[in-house]
Amino acid sequence: MKKGIVSVIIILLFGAAVFYFGLVNMKVPAGQYGIMVSKTGGVNENIIENGKLMWRWEALLPTNVEIHKFDHGIFHSSQSLKGTLPSAEIYTSLIKGNPDFSYSFDYDISLLVTPENVVQLLKNGTVNSNESLKTYLEQNAEKIAFDLSKNIIEQNAENLVTVFDVEPAVEQLKMSKKFEYIDVKDVVLKKAKIPDVRLYKIARKSYEKFQDMVDALLSEAAKEQAQKILADERSVNRLTKIGEVLKKYPDLNNLLSNGGSADVLKALNNLE
Repeated sequence: MKKGIVSVIIILLFGAAVFYFGLVNMKVPAGQYGIMVSKTGGVNENIIENGKLMWRWEALLPTNVEIHKFDHGIFHSSQSLKGTLPSAEIYTSLIKGNPDFSYSFDYDISLLVTPENVVQLLKNGTVNSNESLKTYLEQNAEKIAFDLSKNIIEQNAENLVTVFDVEPAVEQLKMSKKFEYIDVKDVVLKKAKIPDVRLYKIARKSYEKFQDMVDALLSEAAKEQAQKILADERSVNRLTKIGEVLKKYPDLNNLLSNGGSADVLKALNNLE
Protein backbone atom coordinates (compact mmCIF):
# COMPACT_ATOMS: atom_id res chain seq x y z
CA MET A 1 0.00 0.00 0.00
CA LYS A 2 2.75 2.40 0.96
CA LYS A 3 4.69 1.50 -2.18
CA GLY A 4 1.63 2.28 -4.26
CA ILE A 5 1.23 5.69 -2.62
CA VAL A 6 4.91 6.46 -3.13
CA SER A 7 4.65 5.47 -6.77
CA VAL A 8 1.62 7.72 -7.26
CA ILE A 9 3.43 10.60 -5.59
CA ILE A 10 6.50 10.07 -7.77
CA ILE A 11 4.34 9.96 -10.86
CA LEU A 12 2.53 13.14 -9.79
CA LEU A 13 5.81 14.90 -9.06
CA PHE A 14 7.24 13.80 -12.37
CA GLY A 15 4.09 14.97 -14.15
CA ALA A 16 4.23 18.29 -12.36
CA ALA A 17 7.88 18.70 -13.33
CA VAL A 18 7.10 17.85 -16.95
CA PHE A 19 4.20 20.30 -16.91
CA TYR A 20 6.29 23.03 -15.28
CA PHE A 21 9.32 22.76 -17.54
CA GLY A 22 7.09 22.62 -20.58
CA LEU A 23 5.40 25.92 -19.70
CA VAL A 24 7.03 28.40 -22.04
CA ASN A 25 4.88 31.39 -21.06
CA MET A 26 6.61 31.45 -17.68
CA LYS A 27 9.80 32.52 -19.44
CA VAL A 28 8.27 35.70 -20.88
CA PRO A 29 8.06 38.80 -18.62
CA ALA A 30 5.07 41.13 -18.50
CA GLY A 31 5.04 43.77 -21.25
CA GLN A 32 6.68 41.44 -23.73
CA TYR A 33 5.71 38.51 -25.93
CA GLY A 34 7.83 35.55 -26.92
CA ILE A 35 8.52 33.50 -30.02
CA MET A 36 9.92 30.04 -29.55
CA VAL A 37 12.73 28.76 -31.75
CA SER A 38 13.70 25.12 -31.30
CA LYS A 39 16.37 22.93 -32.83
CA THR A 40 13.74 20.31 -33.55
CA GLY A 41 11.08 22.50 -35.13
CA GLY A 42 12.56 25.90 -36.02
CA VAL A 43 10.48 29.04 -35.53
CA ASN A 44 7.13 28.35 -33.89
CA GLU A 45 4.35 30.63 -35.14
CA ASN A 46 2.37 30.54 -31.89
CA ILE A 47 2.89 33.78 -29.97
CA ILE A 48 3.78 33.31 -26.30
CA GLU A 49 2.05 35.73 -23.93
CA ASN A 50 2.91 36.13 -20.26
CA GLY A 51 -0.67 35.79 -19.05
CA LYS A 52 -1.70 32.96 -21.37
CA LEU A 53 -0.87 29.36 -20.55
CA MET A 54 1.23 27.63 -23.19
CA TRP A 55 2.90 24.26 -22.88
CA ARG A 56 5.36 22.91 -25.46
CA TRP A 57 6.98 19.51 -25.37
CA GLU A 58 10.03 20.89 -27.17
CA ALA A 59 10.95 22.80 -24.02
CA LEU A 60 11.49 19.52 -22.16
CA LEU A 61 14.61 18.76 -24.19
CA PRO A 62 17.73 20.41 -22.73
CA THR A 63 19.18 23.27 -24.84
CA ASN A 64 16.56 22.60 -27.51
CA VAL A 65 14.49 25.76 -27.10
CA GLU A 66 15.27 29.47 -27.13
CA ILE A 67 12.57 32.02 -26.40
CA HIS A 68 13.06 35.32 -28.24
CA LYS A 69 11.37 38.10 -26.31
CA PHE A 70 10.07 41.33 -27.90
CA ASP A 71 8.45 44.50 -26.55
CA HIS A 72 4.78 45.09 -27.03
CA GLY A 73 3.66 48.44 -28.40
CA ILE A 74 4.56 51.09 -30.94
CA PHE A 75 8.12 52.04 -31.82
CA HIS A 76 8.81 55.81 -31.91
CA SER A 77 11.63 57.43 -33.88
CA SER A 78 12.71 61.04 -34.43
CA GLN A 79 14.26 61.64 -37.83
CA SER A 80 16.09 64.68 -39.21
CA LEU A 81 16.97 64.90 -42.87
CA LYS A 82 19.10 67.59 -44.51
CA GLY A 83 20.66 67.98 -47.92
CA THR A 84 20.74 69.86 -51.21
CA LEU A 85 19.34 69.10 -54.64
CA PRO A 86 21.83 67.47 -57.05
CA SER A 87 24.55 69.87 -58.34
CA ALA A 88 22.85 72.70 -56.41
CA GLU A 89 26.10 74.66 -55.91
CA ILE A 90 26.72 74.79 -59.67
CA TYR A 91 23.17 75.86 -60.51
CA THR A 92 23.05 78.44 -57.71
CA SER A 93 25.85 80.45 -59.33
CA LEU A 94 23.80 80.85 -62.52
CA ILE A 95 20.86 82.61 -60.84
CA LYS A 96 20.90 86.18 -59.61
CA GLY A 97 20.83 86.30 -55.82
CA ASN A 98 22.36 82.84 -55.44
CA PRO A 99 19.16 81.01 -54.34
CA ASP A 100 19.36 78.31 -51.70
CA PHE A 101 18.50 74.85 -53.03
CA SER A 102 18.88 73.04 -49.70
CA TYR A 103 16.15 71.17 -47.82
CA SER A 104 15.54 69.97 -44.27
CA PHE A 105 12.84 67.92 -42.54
CA ASP A 106 12.18 66.90 -38.93
CA TYR A 107 9.79 64.01 -38.25
CA ASP A 108 8.31 62.02 -35.40
CA ILE A 109 7.52 58.60 -36.84
CA SER A 110 5.52 55.86 -35.08
CA LEU A 111 5.82 52.30 -36.39
CA LEU A 112 4.29 48.98 -35.45
CA VAL A 113 5.31 45.44 -36.33
CA THR A 114 2.74 42.85 -35.30
CA PRO A 115 3.98 39.70 -33.50
CA GLU A 116 2.91 37.68 -36.55
CA ASN A 117 5.19 39.77 -38.76
CA VAL A 118 8.02 39.46 -36.25
CA VAL A 119 7.64 35.68 -36.69
CA GLN A 120 8.26 36.16 -40.42
CA LEU A 121 11.23 38.44 -39.75
CA LEU A 122 12.66 35.74 -37.48
CA LYS A 123 12.13 33.11 -40.14
CA ASN A 124 13.92 35.05 -42.87
CA GLY A 125 16.77 36.03 -40.53
CA THR A 126 16.11 39.78 -40.55
CA VAL A 127 15.90 39.97 -36.74
CA ASN A 128 16.94 37.64 -33.94
CA SER A 129 16.38 39.72 -30.79
CA ASN A 130 14.50 42.69 -29.39
CA GLU A 131 17.52 44.93 -30.00
CA SER A 132 17.88 43.82 -33.62
CA LEU A 133 14.15 44.53 -34.10
CA LYS A 134 14.67 48.08 -32.80
CA THR A 135 17.63 48.52 -35.15
CA TYR A 136 15.50 47.23 -38.03
CA LEU A 137 12.71 49.70 -37.20
CA GLU A 138 15.14 52.60 -36.82
CA GLN A 139 16.70 51.87 -40.21
CA ASN A 140 13.29 51.72 -41.83
CA ALA A 141 12.24 54.96 -40.12
CA GLU A 142 15.22 56.60 -41.85
CA LYS A 143 14.09 55.19 -45.21
CA ILE A 144 10.53 56.35 -44.60
CA ALA A 145 11.74 59.87 -43.75
CA PHE A 146 13.75 59.95 -46.97
CA ASP A 147 10.85 58.71 -49.11
CA LEU A 148 8.40 61.15 -47.52
CA SER A 149 10.80 64.08 -48.02
CA LYS A 150 11.32 63.18 -51.68
CA ASN A 151 7.55 62.91 -52.16
CA ILE A 152 6.88 66.28 -50.49
CA ILE A 153 9.53 68.01 -52.62
CA GLU A 154 8.03 66.52 -55.80
CA GLN A 155 4.50 67.51 -54.75
CA ASN A 156 5.59 71.13 -54.37
CA ALA A 157 7.68 71.26 -57.55
CA GLU A 158 5.42 73.78 -59.26
CA ASN A 159 4.49 76.05 -56.37
CA LEU A 160 6.63 76.91 -53.37
CA VAL A 161 4.51 76.56 -50.21
CA THR A 162 5.16 77.18 -46.55
CA VAL A 163 2.53 74.85 -45.04
CA PHE A 164 3.01 71.15 -45.75
CA ASP A 165 0.44 68.37 -45.64
CA VAL A 166 2.28 65.11 -45.01
CA GLU A 167 -0.80 62.87 -45.13
CA PRO A 168 -0.92 62.41 -48.93
CA ALA A 169 2.73 61.36 -48.88
CA VAL A 170 2.08 58.91 -46.02
CA GLU A 171 -0.91 57.39 -47.80
CA GLN A 172 1.08 57.03 -50.99
CA LEU A 173 3.84 55.32 -49.02
CA LYS A 174 1.36 52.87 -47.47
CA MET A 175 -0.18 52.07 -50.84
CA SER A 176 3.24 51.32 -52.31
CA LYS A 177 3.62 48.43 -49.80
CA LYS A 178 7.34 49.06 -49.83
CA PHE A 179 7.55 48.29 -46.11
CA GLU A 180 5.53 45.07 -46.06
CA TYR A 181 6.18 44.06 -42.44
CA ILE A 182 5.76 47.54 -40.97
CA ASP A 183 2.60 49.51 -40.24
CA VAL A 184 3.18 53.27 -40.30
CA LYS A 185 0.88 54.33 -37.49
CA ASP A 186 1.61 58.05 -37.40
CA VAL A 187 3.91 60.67 -38.90
CA VAL A 188 4.27 64.18 -37.51
CA LEU A 189 6.17 66.66 -39.66
CA LYS A 190 7.55 69.05 -37.03
CA LYS A 191 9.56 71.28 -39.33
CA ALA A 192 10.21 71.46 -43.04
CA LYS A 193 12.11 73.58 -45.52
CA ILE A 194 12.11 72.87 -49.24
CA PRO A 195 13.85 74.70 -52.07
CA ASP A 196 12.21 76.43 -55.02
CA VAL A 197 12.20 73.44 -57.33
CA ARG A 198 10.77 75.41 -60.25
CA LEU A 199 13.69 77.84 -60.09
CA TYR A 200 16.08 74.92 -59.70
CA LYS A 201 14.77 73.34 -62.92
CA ILE A 202 15.24 76.64 -64.77
CA ALA A 203 18.82 76.90 -63.52
CA ARG A 204 19.53 73.29 -64.48
CA LYS A 205 18.15 73.82 -67.98
CA SER A 206 20.25 76.97 -68.41
CA TYR A 207 23.35 75.11 -67.27
CA GLU A 208 22.68 72.28 -69.72
CA LYS A 209 22.44 74.77 -72.59
CA PHE A 210 25.65 76.44 -71.43
CA GLN A 211 27.37 73.05 -71.22
CA ASP A 212 26.22 72.18 -74.75
CA MET A 213 27.79 75.41 -76.03
CA VAL A 214 31.06 74.67 -74.20
CA ASP A 215 31.10 71.12 -75.55
CA ALA A 216 30.57 72.42 -79.12
CA LEU A 217 33.44 74.93 -78.78
CA LEU A 218 35.73 72.30 -77.29
CA SER A 219 34.86 69.91 -80.08
CA GLU A 220 35.68 72.52 -82.74
CA ALA A 221 38.96 73.43 -81.01
CA ALA A 222 39.88 69.76 -80.78
CA LYS A 223 39.13 69.32 -84.48
CA GLU A 224 41.38 72.26 -85.42
CA GLN A 225 44.15 70.97 -83.18
CA ALA A 226 43.87 67.51 -84.71
CA GLN A 227 44.15 68.95 -88.22
CA LYS A 228 47.24 70.91 -87.20
CA ILE A 229 48.85 67.83 -85.66
CA LEU A 230 48.04 65.83 -88.79
CA ALA A 231 49.58 68.50 -91.04
CA ASP A 232 52.70 68.65 -88.88
CA GLU A 233 52.97 64.88 -88.94
CA ARG A 234 52.75 64.84 -92.73
CA SER A 235 55.48 67.48 -92.95
CA VAL A 236 57.76 65.47 -90.67
CA ASN A 237 57.07 62.29 -92.64
CA ARG A 238 57.79 64.10 -95.90
CA LEU A 239 61.12 65.47 -94.63
CA THR A 240 62.03 62.04 -93.33
CA LYS A 241 61.40 60.50 -96.72
CA ILE A 242 63.39 63.22 -98.50
CA GLY A 243 66.31 62.53 -96.17
CA GLU A 244 66.07 58.81 -96.88
CA VAL A 245 66.05 59.43 -100.68
CA LEU A 246 69.03 61.77 -100.54
CA LYS A 247 70.90 59.24 -98.42
CA LYS A 248 70.07 56.47 -100.88
CA TYR A 249 70.91 58.56 -103.97
CA PRO A 250 73.86 60.81 -103.12
CA ASP A 251 74.00 62.11 -106.73
CA LEU A 252 70.86 64.10 -106.04
CA ASN A 253 72.86 66.34 -103.74
CA ASN A 254 74.86 67.48 -106.80
CA LEU A 255 71.67 68.26 -108.68
CA LEU A 256 70.37 70.29 -105.76
CA SER A 257 73.51 72.38 -105.98
CA ASN A 258 72.80 73.24 -109.63
CA GLY A 259 70.32 75.73 -111.01
CA GLY A 260 67.92 72.95 -112.03
CA SER A 261 67.32 71.79 -108.46
CA ALA A 262 63.81 73.22 -108.38
CA ASP A 263 62.43 70.25 -110.32
CA VAL A 264 64.14 67.81 -108.00
CA LEU A 265 62.72 69.55 -104.90
CA LYS A 266 59.28 69.56 -106.44
CA ALA A 267 59.50 65.81 -107.07
CA LEU A 268 60.79 65.14 -103.55
CA ASN A 269 58.07 67.32 -102.04
CA ASN A 270 55.41 65.19 -103.75
CA LEU A 271 56.59 62.08 -101.96
CA GLU A 272 53.89 60.47 -99.80
